Amino acid sequence: MKIIMKDNFSRDLFAEQIVAENVNEYIGKQLVKQWNERYWHEQSDYYLELVEDDYELYDGYADLI
Repeated sequence: MKIIMKDNFSRDLFAEQIVAENVNEYIGKQLVKQWNERYWHEQSDYYLELVEDDYELYDGYADLI
């Protein structure tokens, strides 16, 4: 599994980024939960999410080219 950074406002021009790869599911859930509880609020630009290894990152900037 991997931890990624997602856009909090679902904007078209946002590129998701990988924060960590090859993460254990249990530990990943705990890390994401702790980070989001500490740093996320309604006006935050992004939040963390745990996803499967085969998840393809969204890159809104690639659509412009």
